[in-house]
Amino acid sequence: MSTRPNSGQQLEVLESNEVYEDSDKGFHFAGTLVVYQMKGNLYHAMLKARYSSPSNINTEDFMNIIQIPSSAYNPKFSVEFTPAPQSLPNNYFVKKPQLISYDRISQGPRPDSIAEDLLKEARFYELLKQRPHPNIAKYLGCQVSDGTITGLCLERYPHTLMEEVNPRGLMKRKLRSTRQATEDYSSVLTDIESGIRHLHSLGWVHNDINPSNIMIENHRAIIIDFGSCRRLGDSLEDVGRTYEWYDEKVQHSLFENDLNALEEIRIWLGISSRAFQFGA
Repeated sequence: MSTRPNSGQQLEVLESNEVYEDSDKGFHFAGTLVVYQMKGNLYHAMLKARYSSPSNINTEDFMNIIQIPSSAYNPKFSVEFTPAPQSLPNNYFVKKPQLISYDRISQGPRPDSIAEDLLKEARFYELLKQRPHPNIAKYLGCQVSDGTITGLCLERYPHTLMEEVNPRGLMKRKLRSTRQATEDYSSVLTDIESGIRHLHSLGWVHNDINPSNIMIENHRAIIIDFGSCRRLGDSLEDVGRTYEWYDEKVQHSLFENDLNALEEIRIWLGISSRAFQFGA
């Protein structure tokens, strides 16, 4: 059976990401990676054109279509996890596994790594549920369907530190050189460090501390996104981290990873006059 959608066939785009290629003339647009749902199944494909809305998709432009098996992103639920209530409170949301890189992952040594990583993150949240901290995201439980984990239910916060400080989306060096410091973020930094120290006391390292993983609520900082969190000393091979916010030479989970990233945020905010540690 063909996985290519027919013209006019109902499909829902869940994720999209533009791809650029390097050439002698510089970077140029190469297409758009798309994850879409059709008849209850998920697919990964490349679009030749830019994606703006489902109504503008020409299904003839789909290339490299891959059906994504549910086992690749929905791990089995077991009694070690907390099931979230069917009806979530208004201040909670469901964090779903990201599938935009599935084409690459499916060809690698761990084709089910998205599901495996979701399971790791769920286990870590279960630990945090037993050892909560005011500066770490609050977890309600796993969303469960047909005996599998389909998402993690987490408290919703107003906005990230990145959104608050850098609404124009400037690169960090550009922001540092142009930003006029008008607000005192010392208490925010204290909150972040308090959350980090709590993680470290449990023997874990976040490994992706950056302004987009810090939420702000009533001047309180909350650390989110534990997909890269690993035990102290674990390998960070194939662990996703944020460009320009970590030391690329470090390939193991170390307490210094988080503390150095906190210092980078301090520099970014203009509180420290030191030069940036990471990135070009």
